[in-house]
Amino acid sequence: MAYLPFAPLPAQAPPPGGPAGFAVAPEPRQLIGFAAADPADTRRQLAGLVAALRSAELHATELLDDFPASYHGDYAEMLAALADIDLDDTAAPAAPDPVTAGGAVLAFEQAVADFCTDLALGDRRHTQGYVTAGGAEGLLVGLRAGRDALPGAPLYVSAAVHHAARCHAEQLGMDVVEVPHGADGTMDTEALRLLTAERPGGAVVLATLAGAAAEGADDDLAAIRAAAAPAGPVHVHVDAGDTGLLAPFSPLPLAWDLRDGADSLSLTAHRLLGLPVPCGVVLVGTARTRASRGRGSTPNPLAVALLWAALRERGYDGLRALVHECYDTAGYAAQHLAEAGYRPTRAGRGLTLRFPRPAAAVCTRWRLDTDGPHARLTVLPPLTRATVDALCRDLGTGTALPAGPSHRPVPGGSRTAAVAASQRDG
Repeated sequence: MAYLPFAPLPAQAPPPGGPAGFAVAPEPRQLIGFAAADPADTRRQLAGLVAALRSAELHATELLDDFPASYHGDYAEMLAALADIDLDDTAAPAAPDPVTAGGAVLAFEQAVADFCTDLALGDRRHTQGYVTAGGAEGLLVGLRAGRDALPGAPLYVSAAVHHAARCHAEQLGMDVVEVPHGADGTMDTEALRLLTAERPGGAVVLATLAGAAAEGADDDLAAIRAAAAPAGPVHVHVDAGDTGLLAPFSPLPLAWDLRDGADSLSLTAHRLLGLPVPCGVVLVGTARTRASRGRGSTPNPLAVALLWAALRERGYDGLRALVHECYDTAGYAAQHLAEAGYRPTRAGRGLTLRFPRPAAAVCTRWRLDTDGPHARLTVLPPLTRATVDALCRDLGTGTALPAGPSHRPVPGGSRTAAVAASQRDG
């Protein structure tokens, strides 16, 4: 992995026809590097963001048209509670300044996009990205980038793609061509070659990676690009899902990133990092088009700040350690489930264990996904070896144990009881 945390780059001119000021360059101290950052410094920076948001909230009627369009005046309080920020409410509020509030959020967001660009082996100077509300939004942005790069080109998908893909294509006015898939769920590249040869003029292809909880294999980017070549120019969007943060550190080799042939890609982050707000990142790394939120769409300050804090307090090395810990725990779980007589098989990048379905009470207690005669356990935080031991005892004895794993705590330590309860209840 050739990850290099670049130094801050000079501001780039916006692409032709694009609006200026798409993003605000983060300060050097906001960048996410190799090592974990000082948690106290992270808290101080979040406190500054909360102060700017609170100032904006006091004059929400003046800012609704600009920052953000869906602002309801509660992001600052939610962020302060979740990040355990104690601010002096008696202090005089700062003067209302939409540039300060909006620019602060965009700077944090750009730091996240820069870090993910480095993970995906992209060039920050030619890659644009932002924090999304999850996989569906990232997919929409990627497909829009493909449509804008290749107007009139059809979208080629397999039946195993994200459920929102066809709805997005209809919204974007793109013709959808369904490509057969193999037994493992991957796109049939020979069928893709035949279909693209019949429709010259370009091709937008949606490639999918098996998620941490999904069974099946990953689409082959190189084979897809070669198979779609008969159509002319090709734009490949990779729907990476949970795998986006796992892939750079996975023991299973995977071609998935901007250097491997993706023109754009989207990933989700909240499951691995244990965030209470669904979020992800979309990246567009082609000069033909750009990442576009769409009119009226603005960043969610809560998601941006929490994602930034979670990544910054780990850094590259901490994220790698977290992924390796997940794989280590998955191996431990596979061994102990086998010893308990449940003969598990591994899927979903090796982090999902599929085994004979136990009693309904056990499935409910441990929140196990079920599929006919089988159950699935996905090894993501906060699942630990101790949790696996407790599950195996429950499987072996049927003894009623405490409820299964809750969501991973948010960076920042303690939280209010209401926030903790909301995380526990999903």
